[in-house]
Amino acid sequence: MTDHFTLIPVDLMLKNILDEFQNTNRIFGIHQNLFFFPEKDDPICSSRFGQWIETPIGVAAGPHTQLTQNIVAAWLTGARFIELKTIQTLDELNVSKPCIDMQDEGYNCEWSQELKIQESFDQYLNAWIIIHVLKDLLGHQQKKTGLIFNMSVGYNYQGILNENVQWFLQIMDNAAEALQKKIKLLSQVYPKIKKLNIPTQLSNNVTLSTMHGCPPQEIEQIAHYLLAEKKLHTTVKLNPTLLGKETLHEIMGQSGFSTRIPDAAFKHDLKYKDAVPMLQRLQTTADDMGLSFSVKLTNTLESENHKQVFPSNEPMMYMSGRALHPLSVTLAEKLQNTFERKLDISFSGGADAFNVVELVNAGLSPVTVCSDLLKPGGYGRLHQYIKTLRDVMKATYSEDLQEMIHKKVRCFCCSDEDAAWRNLKKYAAGINQNPAYKNTNLRLPTIKTDRELETFDCIHAPCVDTCPAHQDIPEYLMQTATVDFDEAAKVILKTNPFPQTTGMVCDHLCQTRCTRINYDSSILIREVKRFVAETVLKNQDSESRSAFNGKKVAIIGAGPSGLTCGYYLAKAGFQVDIYESKSQPGGMVAGAIPAFRLPDEDLNIDINRMLSMGINIHYQSTVDNRLFETLKSDTDAIYIAAGAQQSVKLNIPCIQASGVLDPLDFLFNVKKGSPTGLGQNIAIIGGGNTAMDAARTAFRLVGDQGKVTIVYRRTIAEMPADQGEITAVLEEGINILELASPIKIVQNQGQMLGLLCQKMKLGVPDASGRKKPVPISDSEFTLEADTIIPAIGQDLDLDFIEKDAIENQQVQTLISKVYIGGDAMRGASTAINAIADGRKVAEKIIREINPATDLNQEVSLRPHDFDELMFKKSQRIRGISPVETPLTERKNFNLVTTTLTQEEAMAESSRCLQCDVLCNVCTTVCPNLAFRSFQITPIHYKLNKLVINNHQVNLESDLDFVVNQPYQILHLEEWCNQCGNCTTFCPTSGAPWREKPHVYQTRNAFAESEYGYYFDEETSILHHIKDGRQATLTMDQDQFIYQEKGVEFQLDPTTFDIKGWNIDTRKNKEFALNTAAEMSVVWQGFQHKNQS
Repeated sequence: MTDHFTLIPVDLMLKNILDEFQNTNRIFGIHQNLFFFPEKDDPICSSRFGQWIETPIGVAAGPHTQLTQNIVAAWLTGARFIELKTIQTLDELNVSKPCIDMQDEGYNCEWSQELKIQESFDQYLNAWIIIHVLKDLLGHQQKKTGLIFNMSVGYNYQGILNENVQWFLQIMDNAAEALQKKIKLLSQVYPKIKKLNIPTQLSNNVTLSTMHGCPPQEIEQIAHYLLAEKKLHTTVKLNPTLLGKETLHEIMGQSGFSTRIPDAAFKHDLKYKDAVPMLQRLQTTADDMGLSFSVKLTNTLESENHKQVFPSNEPMMYMSGRALHPLSVTLAEKLQNTFERKLDISFSGGADAFNVVELVNAGLSPVTVCSDLLKPGGYGRLHQYIKTLRDVMKATYSEDLQEMIHKKVRCFCCSDEDAAWRNLKKYAAGINQNPAYKNTNLRLPTIKTDRELETFDCIHAPCVDTCPAHQDIPEYLMQTATVDFDEAAKVILKTNPFPQTTGMVCDHLCQTRCTRINYDSSILIREVKRFVAETVLKNQDSESRSAFNGKKVAIIGAGPSGLTCGYYLAKAGFQVDIYESKSQPGGMVAGAIPAFRLPDEDLNIDINRMLSMGINIHYQSTVDNRLFETLKSDTDAIYIAAGAQQSVKLNIPCIQASGVLDPLDFLFNVKKGSPTGLGQNIAIIGGGNTAMDAARTAFRLVGDQGKVTIVYRRTIAEMPADQGEITAVLEEGINILELASPIKIVQNQGQMLGLLCQKMKLGVPDASGRKKPVPISDSEFTLEADTIIPAIGQDLDLDFIEKDAIENQQVQTLISKVYIGGDAMRGASTAINAIADGRKVAEKIIREINPATDLNQEVSLRPHDFDELMFKKSQRIRGISPVETPLTERKNFNLVTTTLTQEEAMAESSRCLQCDVLCNVCTTVCPNLAFRSFQITPIHYKLNKLVINNHQVNLESDLDFVVNQPYQILHLEEWCNQCGNCTTFCPTSGAPWREKPHVYQTRNAFAESEYGYYFDEETSILHHIKDGRQATLTMDQDQFIYQEKGVEFQLDPTTFDIKGWNIDTRKNKEFALNTAAEMSVVWQGFQHKNQS
């Protein structure tokens, strides 16, 4: 395994392309439904440097334009302005890895081609040829090339004068000899290539990319040389720092991104006052030479390496993506204003399918892309760019791009430049307020989970993995999208008997791991559940239950966990008795969650459904030692599900002062309508959900003159509360005082005056993974308050069982037939955790009492079309926002959020990407296309092994080898440079480039490897090597032949039963077949390599 590319011979690549397309209508795994097919007299065509191009869309110089397959994939999906990866005279670089971080705003720490200049040219020429072959193969009618290869060179004047760069510039201008050699070679693969008119000039234009800190005199010197001496249409790429320190910091300060721009970036980068005259002089030179001159906006933004993604030896990283967009647009407007609308500007700064029309209308084209294509969907995202452009042109009856630009500004008498300028001015005016370019996430959005990445069978929906109840979310979303609400309700109830409740107050961790986060926004999973519950379950008749099985279970606590356990046990035929210390069921959910989040009537819908199963609740029954012992002897099982309903006491001086309220008592009293003793100036201490509920409740009670402040010793990012609740707190105007720790209550003669606090700073992470707050010396201050509510946690009070018996964090206690869950096991936790534990215990009890009971919750693979699903995974669809009570009308306890309409629920559900059926994220985020999906027939082998003992051969049972999922992944090792992008977006804790089977396309590369596979198509033999151990697998006369040193097996291809063997019996040894079994899966990949 290496982080350097191995280049594939062009004839092998073309052969693979043609075979794949003939068999699957795909190329590099991309189906033709994502290909761009130019239309006759296509209105989206454009021109550049006097050349006609089929679209105004391209790919920016970067990871998508350095290898042949990258360029071809970009062209297939609609890119027609190809900014080739920057070359420089120093062409033996060691790039730090990982080098790409595109989690949200993009960062990278690589900037130049990783190949030698001669290799780069070879890749560009291969792509140029293959593109012309594909134009013929795909039946493109237009004979003109229709695309531009734009060279990118750097980084200083002396380097450009060096022999290797000069050679590159020359051969890109005239590659006739090299082209003919390749045509001769490829004529054996595609005979028609000899008749194709492939231009010998790959490029007559260049973009100058200079190092951060390159002096203006040298930039001008290089650009002048490229124009005057090399006669190349020339573009100069400009840095966003051209805006100046004050403007750039103002824009970034409003954006919410944590990017740290060093002062050095402004000191050593080109200044605006120097840039303007330089650009004017270069424009004059270009005019005199009859050439085009333009600027490219923008380069990445130099910033400090603060994210702990890149190696520490990289002090700087370079920002791109949506955070860069406002900077680039603002700079474009400034330049056009200075140059009186005459400057030719191309654009690449956070372009995407949602803003491409605005950019083209602003005259900022061609629009080239990089960061957006490094996110899930990959090259396929370009399809939506072009569709969006075509849709707008069709809607505006525009016959060409210029007409669309004029119609946007409704100015038909002004010049093209003036029309574009007006559009740019309007777009720039609102760009810094556009929420699409602001970071409002309280925590870094990621779908990564703790699940390990396996070699095979890696498909799991991250939303399901993250949901404590493991609800089948994709299934009920699909049923909702297809108007089968009854079935959606059944799916929900299989794992959650509280759909109405959790549809309103679940902390919905599922949404924090929705794959849609990496496209647009998370699906409103909780809101869809609420819609289904209100539509189907609100007035549903009682459910059926199994006949009484003679078994009795006692449950302690009638909160969500106890009721859930009772519900599933009662359905299974158990007699269920719940012992509840209060006079009503529902636990903390019923007593403490405010009505503006969960009205009693909605909670009661769920509770009544469960009680209708025949559950007996013994109210005001506190379980003590005596009753517990009685229950142990009288029942078949006990479930301890008591809630944590004791507030943790804050240990600071004067905590017993008048005006200090217990948070749970406060919430309970408000819910009951009892007096609270609340004042007008409230300080809430804590960062959990109870603190948020207390703050929002107090906000509704203090009146317009009152004030509520939350005091938290860490920052908002470290708050454990549900992100949605934190956001609601902030929206309602409640102040969160971060990095402040309470020291004591300040009072005078019994009258509370406030809370003495100390400022904190964040240190190293503690056991929770959050940064530990560290006091700042001499930083005490007093926060005025007449009421203080310390909401720092909740405790459990169980005096009928020894703590040692329940402190193993397992639902099975150390006491026989006694189980524990919810708050009783976890401490204060969430409703969905309690529900999950309740169902888990119910299933455990059912299985232990009746092992034959079928509790399989698995659903069969939903019918789907692979290519349609992959198409969907390339498209961005904006989500909706649920209707909420206006902020000015929240001084009451009315429900804040309304239920989705049927149309909204169906639209949101239809955005689901069905991640439990198909993932393939790694295949789309890899710019080098180093992952390939393949389809298999699932297998279940009961493996045997051969044991040699004293020259005797015995056949013994070994392990089961199971691969259940039809879609698997191969890693094409030669195309991987370990950039790390697949790791970022994989929904597991793993790294696909490391964990997936490594496949080599060439024998030479395989021969140098320590681990991997190589399939020899001539002999149909699959070769494998690992840690020096070599093996082969092939098919002969309808049986597998597996060979490794000292043994040959003949195996049944369906069961993997051993049919025969040839073995050296002189040494005692065991021969297992797990490696052979793994090879059989990879074997299927090669047999189905064109049938993903």
